[in-house]
Amino acid sequence: MTSIPDSIQLKRIKKQDMQAVLDWFDARQSKYYKIGWAYLKNRHDVEDVFHNTILKVHDKIGQLKEDNYFETWVTSIFLNECRSVYRKRNKQVLESSPETVASSPLESKLEVLEDLDQLEDIHKEVIILKYLQGFSQKEIARILNVPIGTVKSRMYRGLITLRKIIESGDRT
Repeated sequence: MTSIPDSIQLKRIKKQDMQAVLDWFDARQSKYYKIGWAYLKNRHDVEDVFHNTILKVHDKIGQLKEDNYFETWVTSIFLNECRSVYRKRNKQVLESSPETVASSPLESKLEVLEDLDQLEDIHKEVIILKYLQGFSQKEIARILNVPIGTVKSRMYRGLITLRKIIESGDRT
């Protein structure tokens, strides 16, 4: 299967071709799944976010102002969907915790993800976007629609707080 160049795929997406949207997401499923998992830690919730995001991208593609920022625009929609599901779940006071495995690198990664949950959302999201997804600070600023200085300060404060949580072993 040959991949379609992004410019051609975007033209199809802009014509509201649902298959083009699905193909675009399929090629980036792993990336977005990691973002969703870092927020929600629930496969079904992440799948719901995928479906909602795909529908919104398809329905609202006309709102995209600059083609160069398509992926940034999609990521913003995806993050907003994650936040929405996260808020709804917290309102229902549901607790979910990943199953623990014998002490392993996987367990350490899960512990760090749990520690991330203790951060304020504004700090958590910049750390997820930077360190789990590899976005630059400039891209994060565009995704979150905030100045780059705000991204830097949120990241700094979030990392300081995360370090304190990890060093204290204060896991909830």
